[in-house]
Amino acid sequence: MKRSRILILATAIIFNSQFSILNSLSAQDEAYARRIIRNLSSPSMYGRGASYKGDSIAAAYLAGEFRKIGVKPLAPGYLQHYSYACYSHEGPVSLSISGTEMKPYEQFRIYPATRHAVPKKLDAARWKKKMKDGTWIFSVEKLDTYGPIVGVATEGAPVCVEVLDSLLPRHPRKVELTVPLNHHPAYQSQNVVGYVQGEVDSMMVFTAHYDHCGTMGDGVYFPGAHDNASGVAAVMDIARRSVLSKPHYTMVFMFFSGEESGLKGSEYAAGHPLIDYSKVRLLCNIDMFCGGDEGLMVFNAKSADTKVYYERLKALNDQRKVAPEVRPRDNAPNSDHYWFTSRCPAIFILTMGGPFGGYHDPADTCDACSLRHYRDYLKLLLDALGI
Repeated sequence: MKRSRILILATAIIFNSQFSILNSLSAQDEAYARRIIRNLSSPSMYGRGASYKGDSIAAAYLAGEFRKIGVKPLAPGYLQHYSYACYSHEGPVSLSISGTEMKPYEQFRIYPATRHAVPKKLDAARWKKKMKDGTWIFSVEKLDTYGPIVGVATEGAPVCVEVLDSLLPRHPRKVELTVPLNHHPAYQSQNVVGYVQGEVDSMMVFTAHYDHCGTMGDGVYFPGAHDNASGVAAVMDIARRSVLSKPHYTMVFMFFSGEESGLKGSEYAAGHPLIDYSKVRLLCNIDMFCGGDEGLMVFNAKSADTKVYYERLKALNDQRKVAPEVRPRDNAPNSDHYWFTSRCPAIFILTMGGPFGGYHDPADTCDACSLRHYRDYLKLLLDALGI
């Protein structure tokens, strides 16, 4: 009798302890997400691109977080290594026109030529100049948000510099330009991959890209808090919950690099599988999860194998009135879910509306990102997916 009471008391203590931990996690999920976002978007990560190996610094941080919370590795050290061609942007950047020094990013931006329809821009420019090294400088009415991305051009493509037309004199004269844009034909990068074993081998997969635009020289770095430290934080939060909740499905977590350079990391992961994609019930990619005042958008929501998940999400939201809207979209090669849609059911979810700091902008900081919808939207998603 005495031993039975002790066993009952011990069981109650264990249950209450686990319940307390889960409650604590629920109460602290926003704070946890904020910490992940702040760390990933810090200057020490160099914008999580090729410049100064910022992506590798971020990968080491994420692998350490997996290890700390108890996620098991899917590859040695949690890292799936691969390479791709890209550019890095390290060193001093400067542009002076007619004796006036221009401010990097705010007044001029640099990128490899093949990232855009450059001939059209050159034709439309009021002023343009080709430098001795082949670099084109030309005026635009508005600087392009894609300008800083330096990942997808081939070696030998000319460098382009956009400068605000409103800042130029009528007849610009002396031009002085410093552009440290370096091509890497086989840049070594890595995906960060882990899992939590469930009661069954059927899998739910959550993904997010952890890379961002890197730097535009030493004076400008792109924090990438909304895009996509926020999606990484959400996936890491799901991983943390999964470790404690003993899930029914095996939970797989993948963080990709190379997304800003053309979905390189996810393409490699899809083509070099670490899991059996025939056992995946759904792959859910989260990209840009701050803000959300206007609701949620789901890409590839209308496919035969994903429509049921979108309909569950919408029905649950209609019932709970959590988001103003859950909008369906067709499939598109606009994030890392794309390469997996031919291998397993896969969707891409993001928030609509702000507040956040900007898109491919140095202002995309942790402090500029609102997480007021974070907990409710994440719970809505997990409940709809039956997790």
